[in-house]
Amino acid sequence: MRVSKIAAAITLSTGLLMGCNPEVINENTGEGNSGGGTTPTSKLVGHYWQLIEEGDVAAQSSADLPNVYVFDGTSQHYYNDDDNHGTYTIYTTTYTDDIDEETLSFTYYDTSGETVTTGSYSVTNGALTIDTDNYGKLSGTDQSETSSVADAVTKANDSAGYNNSVQILDALDNDVGELRLKLLDSSTGATVDSIASGRLTVDVIYQEDGDTIQDADGTGDNAYISLYTNGTSNKNLYGEVILSEGKVQYRGAGVGGVSGGSITDAGGTFANGDKLAIEVTWGNDEFKFTVNGEEFTGEITEDAAVTVISLKIGDTSNTTNFEFIGDNLAVYSSDTGTEALVFEDDFDNYAAGQNLSGNPYNSSTSEATIIGDGNSSEPSEPSEPTDVTDDFESYTVGELISSASSAWTTANIKDDADGTTTAEVAVDPDNSEEKSLYLADSNSATKPFAMREFTAPTAAGSVSLDAYFPSANTKSTYINIGDGKNNSNRYFELNQSGTKLKYEAGSDDVEIASDIALDAWHSFTITWTDAGLVTVTMNGQEIATDIDQATTGLDSSIVPSQLTLYTGDNSSTVNTAYFDNVDSELF
Repeated sequence: MRVSKIAAAITLSTGLLMGCNPEVINENTGEGNSGGGTTPTSKLVGHYWQLIEEGDVAAQSSADLPNVYVFDGTSQHYYNDDDNHGTYTIYTTTYTDDIDEETLSFTYYDTSGETVTTGSYSVTNGALTIDTDNYGKLSGTDQSETSSVADAVTKANDSAGYNNSVQILDALDNDVGELRLKLLDSSTGATVDSIASGRLTVDVIYQEDGDTIQDADGTGDNAYISLYTNGTSNKNLYGEVILSEGKVQYRGAGVGGVSGGSITDAGGTFANGDKLAIEVTWGNDEFKFTVNGEEFTGEITEDAAVTVISLKIGDTSNTTNFEFIGDNLAVYSSDTGTEALVFEDDFDNYAAGQNLSGNPYNSSTSEATIIGDGNSSEPSEPSEPTDVTDDFESYTVGELISSASSAWTTANIKDDADGTTTAEVAVDPDNSEEKSLYLADSNSATKPFAMREFTAPTAAGSVSLDAYFPSANTKSTYINIGDGKNNSNRYFELNQSGTKLKYEAGSDDVEIASDIALDAWHSFTITWTDAGLVTVTMNGQEIATDIDQATTGLDSSIVPSQLTLYTGDNSSTVNTAYFDNVDSELF
C-alpha cells in the first residue's frame, strides 16, 4: 500500500504549569511581543509561483488559470489547469531547498511531462528567478494576490479534502508565539475598531509538536486566547482563556490598568491533541466561554471595549515543545444591538508555510505559520487512508491475487505459446517498501482481468482506487463497474490511453482528461446514482459530473455488482498497469 498520494494530488499540528503565573507578556513594558520574531523561512514559501521559461510568453484564455507552484518547506504542490481548464488538479512531490545557498531541486512540468531540475534561485521585489541546469532561466510571478487563482486553489484544496490552519510555536526565549488580530489595523478588513459586546469562535488543537527541538522542561507551555482593551498587557485584559496540561483555566480578575490577575482553574478538562471548539462571549460585565459545549464563567480585569484578540503560546523567557493550532476564527460584534460578523479566517486562502506577521494580522504576530491538513507540521502529503478495503500489503509479492485473496477473481491468466498474462501482487513501482496489484499483458491472444464483487448488486454506490499507468504502454487500461467481465456486462467504463482518459460511449468515447502524467499514481472515484447519473473524480477533482449512463451505449438495465480491472488487448504484448487502495463500502 501507498499513501493515497495522488502523485497528482496533494495535499494540522502544548505540559503546562499551573504555577504562580509565568507571564506570557511583560508586565513592565505592557507589551507581550517584541515584534514578529520567526525561525528562518525560505523566500520560496508562501507564494503561488507561475513559472515561465526564458523567451516564452504566459498566455491563457479568459477561462484558463495560470499553472502555479507552491512550496511549503518540504513538499511541492503543482496546481495544473491544463487537465481541466478553469479547475486545478494538484500534483505533489518532494523538493529540496538550501535556504542559505539559495539552491533548489524540484519537479518542473512542461508539455513533455515532468522533470526534476536543479538550480540556484533568487527572489527580488517579489519576482522569482531560477537558473536551472536543463531549462535555462525560469521566471516566477507570484499569483497569490490574484483572486481567481487564490479562489481556485482554495476550491481545489477543499475538493481534495485539504484544510489549512495556523500553527503557533514558541521557539524563542525572548518572545511568545502569537497570532495577533488588532481590529484597528486596516489590513484586517474589520468593520469596527473595537467591540464592547461581542463573541468569537475558533477551533484549536493544543499538543506536543512532533518536530520540536525545544526542551520538554515543563515551563512556559500554556496556550491562551486573550481579549485586550487599552493595551496588550495582563493589566489590560478583558478576559483570557487558558489551556494548561489538560486543564481548562482562565485569568482571574486583576486591577484594570494596574495589574493582571492570577491563573484560575475553571474545573474543565481536555485531552492534548483533541480538537476543541471554543466560543468566547464578553460585554455587559460578563466574560463567559465554552469548550466543546461545556460552559465556564471567567473574570474581568479591565471592563472596556476589546481592541485586540490574540491566540498565544509560551512566555517571554522560555521556549516550549508544544504547539497551538487554530482554525475557523470568527469575531462578532453586538454593539449595535444586532450581532454582526466583524472578521473571519479559515486560513485556506494562504499558501502553506506563509508567515502571518502582517496583512491581515498585526506585525507583532510571531511564529504563526500556515500549515496543511493533519496533526503536525509535516508537509501536506495526503493523509494515509485508514479503512481502505484492499491495500495489498498483507499478500506475498508474486502471488496471483485470486490465490492471495478469495475476494478477488481473475480471468485469462495465461502462460502458453502466445505469451503470458498476470494479475498478481507486486512491489509498488513508486515505492519499493510497499505493494500493489500488477496486471501485465504479454500474450498476443488475450488480456488479463482482475475482479472484485460487491456484497450485493447496487443501483447507487461509489468505488475508489489508485492507478499507475506506465509510459511504455501502447494500448489502453480499463476500469469499469458492471455485472461481469465481458463487454456486454459493462455499466460504466473508464479507458486510459496515453495521456488521455475517456469513458466508453460507443464509437466516440468521451474524453474527460488530457495530459495526465504517466509513470505516476492517480486516484479515481466512480460514483453512480439510482437515477443513472455517473460522476468521475480524479485526484480530488470532479472531471466529469452527472454523466447520463443511458448516453454511453452500455446496458442501462445492468445493476452494478463488481469492479473490473484489465489492461492491453488480444494482440499486443506490451501493456502493464498497477492498482492500489481499492476501496468501497460495497465490498
